[in-house]
Amino acid sequence: MTNEPAPSPATRITLRDMTRADVRAVRRIESAAYQDAWPARAFDAELANAFARYRVAIETPAEGAPPLPPRGAIASLRARLTHRAEPERIVGFMGVWYMHDQMHLVTIAVDPTQQGRGIGARLLLDCLDLAREAELPEVVLEVRVGNTRAHALYERFGFRRAGTLVAYYKDDNEDAHVMLSGQLPDPALLARHEAIRDALRTLALFEDLDTPPTPAE
Repeated sequence: MTNEPAPSPATRITLRDMTRADVRAVRRIESAAYQDAWPARAFDAELANAFARYRVAIETPAEGAPPLPPRGAIASLRARLTHRAEPERIVGFMGVWYMHDQMHLVTIAVDPTQQGRGIGARLLLDCLDLAREAELPEVVLEVRVGNTRAHALYERFGFRRAGTLVAYYKDDNEDAHVMLSGQLPDPALLARHEAIRDALRTLALFEDLDTPPTPAE
């Protein structure tokens, strides 16, 4: 028996900067992923914030593959009326703040129907790449104490708990753990992140995995 390579996926995922046209799709994902979703005006304010940068994960058909089927009632109705399939769809997003001596990962979410494909790991790699590009030595984030899936992802990347914020989430007064990435120039941490990048390469899904993020305009 020979070990044949896994077939290439029918779609590809790339990252780009978020625009105001993306807010509706991003809010739909955040509302499905989190119970305390932001209003649209909060995203508008963040996109106008010179010290923030928001990125979206975009899924498109691979070359020669069939078009993406519409997802959701509104998208399905639009496709029937226009006889056009979706050229792309947003499957995840993340946002960061550039601070004096560290980067703050403000939010990260993946469409719940698309979780388990490595999209969260790809977005987190992008966050770390942005921090290194800006020569910021560390990333800080807050995460609900009960979000075990997120904790597992962050710990895979080497994040460690640095403290607890009591009743941080105002919708239900749940505590938040503050987590730090560790010093990004550390060779051991860089090797850990490159091993994760190598694992994502084997999926043949992420088209720009080896392309550094372009500087913000």
